[in-house]
Amino acid sequence: MDLETAKEILAEVFGTRPGEVEEMLERRLEERSWAESVKKGFGQPF
Repeated sequence: MDLETAKEILAEVFGTRPGEVEEMLERRLEERSWAESVKKGFGQPF
């Protein structure tokens, strides 16, 4: 399965537009990146 197909499936599951799925994925990646940097001591939690 390719990424576009996965996005289409997520859009159907969540009842959203494919663009909203893209935004959700981007936010999740940003949150994960931030959390990883905090674990390594590079970021501030607040």
